[in-house]
Amino acid sequence: MTLQKYLSMMAFATLICWGAWVAVINMVDVQHTGLLGYVLFYVSLFFALTGTFAVIGFFVRLVLLKQELVFQKVVTSFRQAIFFSLLIDGLLLLASRNLLRWYNVMFLVIGLTIAEFFMISRTPRYRG
Repeated sequence: MTLQKYLSMMAFATLICWGAWVAVINMVDVQHTGLLGYVLFYVSLFFALTGTFAVIGFFVRLVLLKQELVFQKVVTSFRQAIFFSLLIDGLLLLASRNLLRWYNVMFLVIGLTIAEFFMISRTPRYRG
C-alpha cells in the first residue's frame, strides 16, 4: 500500500468514526441507555481518536524526524495513537464512574508507559 493511499484511507475512516461518534451522542439517551450505549460511545470515540492521532502523529514525525523511514513513522504513530486514545478513553471512563483520582490516573499512565517501553524494546525477528 502506498503512503498516499494509507493516509487517504485513514483520513476517510477517521471521518466516518467521528460521524459515528456524533451519531451516538445525538441518538443515545444517557438517562435510559444500557451497556450497549456506553460501549458504542467509548468504542466510536476510541476509533475516532486513534485515527486522528495517527494522522497528526505521522505528519509531526514527518516534519521533525527526517532520518526515520516512512514505514517506521507510520507504525510508531499508529501505536502511540492507540495508547493515547486508550488514555483518553480510560480517563473518561474513570470520570464517568467517579473514580478519577490521581492514583488511578498514575496507574493508567504507568501501565501505558510500560506497554510502550515493551513495544519499543521488542526486537523484530527476521527469518532469512
